[in-house]
Amino acid sequence: MLDESSSYEKASNLLSKLISIPSPSGREEELSYFIYEYLDGLGFNPILHEVYKTGQNVLVKLGRGDKLLLCGHLDTIPPLDMKEPYKPIVMNGRVYGRGACDMKGGLTSMLLVLEELSRARHEPDVTFAFVVDEEMYGRGASELLIRGVDARDCIILEPTSMDICIGNAGCVEFNLVFHGKSGHGAYREAENTILNFFNFYKELEDKVNLEFSISDEYPMSPILNLGRIEAGYSGWVVPWMVKADILIHFHPKVTYSKILDFLRKEIKDHSIKKTIDIELEIVHGCDGFIANSRYVNLLTDIYRRVLRREPKHRIIESETDANALYHKAGMDPIIYGPGEIKYAHSSEESIEVKDIIDVAKVLEEFLLRV
Repeated sequence: MLDESSSYEKASNLLSKLISIPSPSGREEELSYFIYEYLDGLGFNPILHEVYKTGQNVLVKLGRGDKLLLCGHLDTIPPLDMKEPYKPIVMNGRVYGRGACDMKGGLTSMLLVLEELSRARHEPDVTFAFVVDEEMYGRGASELLIRGVDARDCIILEPTSMDICIGNAGCVEFNLVFHGKSGHGAYREAENTILNFFNFYKELEDKVNLEFSISDEYPMSPILNLGRIEAGYSGWVVPWMVKADILIHFHPKVTYSKILDFLRKEIKDHSIKKTIDIELEIVHGCDGFIANSRYVNLLTDIYRRVLRREPKHRIIESETDANALYHKAGMDPIIYGPGEIKYAHSSEESIEVKDIIDVAKVLEEFLLRV
């Protein structure tokens, strides 16, 4: 098993190297080849699957590779407001940099496990997949299905605070376009389309939370994010159009179609009430799920024994590649990995090195028992 004292430097150095290779969605090729060469150096026979011209999935098949799929994504979001995103900093037990949490920390755990397995006598029937494009269109996970990668169960490494997640939220991303009328910025009686939109959005947020909050064994209220707004010309002109990009995550027991019907009704009612033209443009959507993996109890027992504490079981309140693998391939996923989602996609993205090592310890012991 991994020795924590010797693994700390190895984990922080390896993660730092992964961070230093930029891999925003659509530009993962350099990282794909780094992972390939790293695995080849461990004595494995990695496989490259081209997904598109600037990104390739990297796979390692152990044994028959058909019992379990371990999957992590290579891509990150762009730098955004993060200063020097590809110059990792190791400080106070944490590594800072773009992708540290989401999810190059998880990739590091996977590589540490593979290094240990390269020395083990026992080889589990497991496929490790390092996939592209999770942050955008999920084409890396889809390519696994196209290529016939098959397993009944899978573990998706994502920042779950090391909680064992047995399900995923569903989501819908959409644009709302409000069409009003322009006018002079000094005219008191003009109806401001931006204010009209914000009044509607606040009402929508309240109604969605009231309608779709679930309080059962795995409680979750909807999460709304107003991600982007385009509107107006200047302070001298009453804005005539607003375009807003909105994302809603919702409990697996709520269906995508039910959310969509609700949105259409609210938009129609507001449009009639305010005599304003509103367009709904769907960008992306998926249903959530609660899986029934046969490995939850085994993973829980090993977590408890290795880390000497009780794991938390929950659903992950975001979309991951697990959604497609569950709905399109019939796999039963567990989502489990190092890192906290509050640091993902942020200007302070970072992860505890100890968490990376702890996840690797649990997964190594788990795979030797599968």
